Amino acid sequence: MKKLFWFVVVVVLLFLFVNWLGSKFNMYESEDEIDLKAGNLAVIEVNGVIMESLPVIEQIQKIRESDQIKAVLVRIDSPGGAVGASQEIFMELKKLGAKLPLAVSMGNLAASGGLYVSLAGEKVFALPGTITGSMGVLMNVTNISRLMQKIYLDPITIRSGELKDAGNPTKPMDEKSRKFIQAMVDQNFAQFREDVKRERKLSDETITRLSDGRVVMGTEAVKIGLAQQIGTFQDAVDYLAEKAKLTKPKLTYVSRKPLSFVERLFEGSLARVGNWLVKTGGTFYLMEQGWVHD
Repeated sequence: MKKLFWFVVVVVLLFLFVNWLGSKFNMYESEDEIDLKAGNLAVIEVNGVIMESLPVIEQIQKIRESDQIKAVLVRIDSPGGAVGASQEIFMELKKLGAKLPLAVSMGNLAASGGLYVSLAGEKVFALPGTITGSMGVLMNVTNISRLMQKIYLDPITIRSGELKDAGNPTKPMDEKSRKFIQAMVDQNFAQFREDVKRERKLSDETITRLSDGRVVMGTEAVKIGLAQQIGTFQDAVDYLAEKAKLTKPKLTYVSRKPLSFVERLFEGSLARVGNWLVKTGGTFYLMEQGWVHD
């Protein structure tokens, strides 16, 4: 028990020392640039709700400027998001695909905006259980005008035109505003539908069927043409390696920030501590209150 006590004391002191050292010499900062020279196959990850496009576009630009990258794999695990951001990522990936072999690997979810982004792939791999589709556009407007009346609040909006505050949640939506918003949704949907039809070469019948916004599983997505093959992330890597004639594909995850000096130091140190604990037959649990040993 005494040894354990002094071991914990040394670990805490070491942590405080490295923390002080890091603040003195800025060792917590990661490298600014991903080292694209370390690999020849770039991986771009599109995860979560797509609300902005610039982070992905920055990754695309880095790949464009690299002489080492010979192929690009886009891994999508997203339920969708903003129309403009999804469109912009698709358009930029499409340009990149004109220069380099570009494939898409769908994860758990590649729906709506995730589907839109996937259209840039010359070949799309889906898992049998991938949820994709959801081709459509929606705009949610929560109206609280009746609540405002009940609590005796009377919001006043000074506007320059009738449609300037279309969708204002504090006033009942009139028919003119409703038609205006519906027209915007229809216009965005028409663009989405046309891009899906053109990029996946789908029939009018299939497009009409998908236009109700339904989702499909990966196996059905392959049958109707939203994806080309059932396969894993590794299958997509193998496909690109053959396509780009890479005898030994080396993956570079452009979306992942390199670890800082301190992160690398503690990653290695904690791994060694874990191995030591396993050998001694004990287990540490890291809790908010501190280290607990049983």
